[in-house]
Amino acid sequence: MSNKSPAGPAKIVTIYNEKGGSGKTTTTCQLAGTLGYRGYDVLVADLDPQQTSAKWLAKNEGANFPATIWPGYRYGSKVTAELEKLISKYDIIVVDCAPSVEQPATWGVLLVSDLALIPTKLNAQDMDALPAAKNLAKHVWDTSGRRFPVRVVPCATRMHMVDDKAAVESLQQDTVFPPLPVTLGDRKAYTRAMMIGATAHAFKGSEDSVREIEALADQTLKLINLPRQL
Repeated sequence: MSNKSPAGPAKIVTIYNEKGGSGKTTTTCQLAGTLGYRGYDVLVADLDPQQTSAKWLAKNEGANFPATIWPGYRYGSKVTAELEKLISKYDIIVVDCAPSVEQPATWGVLLVSDLALIPTKLNAQDMDALPAAKNLAKHVWDTSGRRFPVRVVPCATRMHMVDDKAAVESLQQDTVFPPLPVTLGDRKAYTRAMMIGATAHAFKGSEDSVREIEALADQTLKLINLPRQL
């Protein structure tokens, strides 16, 4: 562990959505790795039984990824209690939830989160799934009495396309759960990174991808009140 750790327990960033294939794991791993490169001790808590994040980080025996994986899916509804045992050991915990807002583990980690991110693609099916994720956040706010920030992350975007621009503009109309001022584009570097257990930083010619995930890291750290770099 780093001896430069910020004071206090780890900040918890929960990444969730009702719909599978929305970009949760891409957002989780690209964000976690970028934060790791900035000097933070990062734990990726994989709550999805498919273990996509765990498989991503395990490629090449984890040599290409500056974060630790934790198979939280094994603990089911007890995941929050188990996670609390780890918060003193890391700076940031990034949680990759299973699809479906009805998962007890998703509810549990949202109750103790400092930030929630809802990745979404911009097609009709994914956009139609957003209200369920937002309603869950409202329920968590009401139950916990904590109004932690919740933001939407547009993923696999093609901002040169009229439809995608219009979709992002529609997301911006929501002042309660607004999108982050950054989108993750439909880029090969994200898929290639998963194949070798890395982030987009690993590839030459991936400057646009790196710019996006660095901006995502900037916004995340701002929302959880941590410096841009340790």
